[in-house]
Amino acid sequence: MHPTPERPDPLKVGIHDADLDGLTIQREEQAAKRSPARSGGWRWWLLIVLLAGAVAVWKTGLLDPMPAVEVTAVVRMPAGGVSGLAATGYVVAQRQASIASKGTGRMEYLGVKVGDRVKEGEVIARLEHTDMDALLRQARAKLDVARAQLATAKPEWQDATLHFDRMKSLMEQSFATQSEFDMAGARLRRAAGAVKSAEAAIKAAEAEQQSAEVQVESTIVRAPFDGTVVKKFAEVGEVVAPMAASTLSRGSVVAIADMHSVTVDAEVSESMIHRVQAGQPVEIQLDSVPDHRYRGEVAQVMPIADRAKATILTRVRFLDLDEQVRPELSAKVTFGVRPGAAESMGEEWGVPSTAVVTKSGRSVVLLARDGTIVEQEVQPGAPVKSLTPVRGALSQTDEVVIAPSDSLRSGVAVTVHRRSS
Repeated sequence: MHPTPERPDPLKVGIHDADLDGLTIQREEQAAKRSPARSGGWRWWLLIVLLAGAVAVWKTGLLDPMPAVEVTAVVRMPAGGVSGLAATGYVVAQRQASIASKGTGRMEYLGVKVGDRVKEGEVIARLEHTDMDALLRQARAKLDVARAQLATAKPEWQDATLHFDRMKSLMEQSFATQSEFDMAGARLRRAAGAVKSAEAAIKAAEAEQQSAEVQVESTIVRAPFDGTVVKKFAEVGEVVAPMAASTLSRGSVVAIADMHSVTVDAEVSESMIHRVQAGQPVEIQLDSVPDHRYRGEVAQVMPIADRAKATILTRVRFLDLDEQVRPELSAKVTFGVRPGAAESMGEEWGVPSTAVVTKSGRSVVLLARDGTIVEQEVQPGAPVKSLTPVRGALSQTDEVVIAPSDSLRSGVAVTVHRRSS
């Protein structure tokens, strides 16, 4: 049977177009189904990478602001530690003086003010000296007159000497009489006396001139040594009378002190003086400079005690003097171990007790240098009040973190706040 349009081929009966459609590749539909998965996958991976990087940066602390730390300067402890003995006293300039003129008069010049430094021999002030100048000129004139008289007397003496020699020769030859010879001798003696008188007048005139010069110099006030003007007592126009000071006159012009001669005069109880000896190291703390400790040593233990106070004056010299040390400041002296004692040791640095921390089994302090934390290994000693003495590679300019946190470590940048006095 042949197939006709009305009768399809029996071999092909049951084959539908849909079956053929199933054999075709559905690219558009598959792309539509797979595109959401592909477009979202790379975004998820990018998000994961960003989160991992943020966690790593957070753990390193790079995103955190610079931590603020409070620091304080290290202090130099007395060599040999401390003996537990302390005393109070005052800073005293061992070389100081109230300067006045030797003469009396009205002050016409004052060349210094309080705080000025002066050199030995420098003119500080000057009194009126017109009358003294007149006396000096008079003395110089008298000296000139005496020298002129000597100049006149010498030729006469020389001529008289020659005349006497001639008369003597003529008399020996019987050409001159005894009377002429005697007259020649008398003339020679008068001429010699005139010369001696002129020479004596010159010496008297020189002495008078020197006296006038001294009187003029007495009106000039000069510095007797290098020092600093610490007080001023008189002003220009006031009368200076060093031997008769009153409400209408001043006895001194200024007071100067040698700042390099300052010491601390501390009073030690007589029951403790056996623990002090010359050369003993000390630590000096001034009330005006509370954050700094000065090194010093005992210069002298006075040989007499104060009966009323039951104390003995001990003089302490500074070993690291600076411009902050001024006379009359109150001071506290902490005595170190006496020289030769068994406890004598090297120099130590004092830091707050909270500044010493332990890291990896080591005692360290954290230093703030140029805004960066630096760990420094130290060997701590027994605490002394609020300070702990340590030994290590420290310097006077170092600043330690007072209370470091566990997160601080070497190399971390910080904001520094210095402890106020």
